[in-house]
Amino acid sequence: MDGVQGLSGWRWILIVEGIPSVVLGVVTYFVLPNDAETAWFLDDAEKALMEMRRRREYGSTKSSGGIEKSDVLRAVTDWKAWAFYVAQFGVDTMLYGFSTFLPTIIQALGTWTTAQVQLLTIPCYFLGAAAYMATAFLSDRMQMRGLFCVIFGSISVVGYGVLLADVATSVHYFACFLVAGGLYVVVGLPLAWLPNNSPRYGKRATSTGLQLTFGNAAGVMSAFIYPKPDAPRYIRGHAVCLSMVGMGTAIYGFLWFWYWRQNKRREAGVMEDKFRDMEEEELMELGDDSPRFRYMI
Repeated sequence: MDGVQGLSGWRWILIVEGIPSVVLGVVTYFVLPNDAETAWFLDDAEKALMEMRRRREYGSTKSSGGIEKSDVLRAVTDWKAWAFYVAQFGVDTMLYGFSTFLPTIIQALGTWTTAQVQLLTIPCYFLGAAAYMATAFLSDRMQMRGLFCVIFGSISVVGYGVLLADVATSVHYFACFLVAGGLYVVVGLPLAWLPNNSPRYGKRATSTGLQLTFGNAAGVMSAFIYPKPDAPRYIRGHAVCLSMVGMGTAIYGFLWFWYWRQNKRREAGVMEDKFRDMEEEELMELGDDSPRFRYMI
């Protein structure tokens, strides 16, 4: 479409890919419910079931369902939330770098046409999507997040290590599969993990927004780490992505261990003195800070 209506090809790409996002954003504003109570696609029995499930969750109190100033402040001051923010920035650097420059990376590996390069990206993305969907199902069944973040983050690290190595072109292409295989899991799963461990709505909403903000900010840097002069090896871009996803994976590994250790301590009845004289209702108001709360690991 290069030259159609006097527009460059890259402009048409942005228009064609942008229109569905804009339309969906407008439609979502009107059709997406705020909660189960206002969900138009649920009947009364399903709404009642959703309410029962919500009440069964620890920390479900009268104040936990709204936006409280204290909850917003906790999202800004909690070191665990900040660990998620920083890690999301790291892994999203890989997301934007890989998604934007995969055709460029593949084209530098051989003498293919533009159409062939685009076709060669499809198997990589298919593997990434399949790994993401399968892991999402398994993660929910096992009620575990951190283990999968570490495993698939490590797979992407290995992939970038192979891309940096001086090996055959076919091996570099195989490395793209490794990166894609781990990419979407280590990027997407933490977006569920942080809310899982934030039972109070105000903290959950604020921390999730900040997590996405930090992650999207990585796109600014990612646009500059694969300059044309670095072709065909793109050592700098691969090294930056490797270090950033390595950092994110290490942080998720630490959080996984910390949550596991904290659960063990709480199950053993270890409790700080400041909690001992509190009533059960007061403990529930603390959300994830309560010694009764169990983290999803």
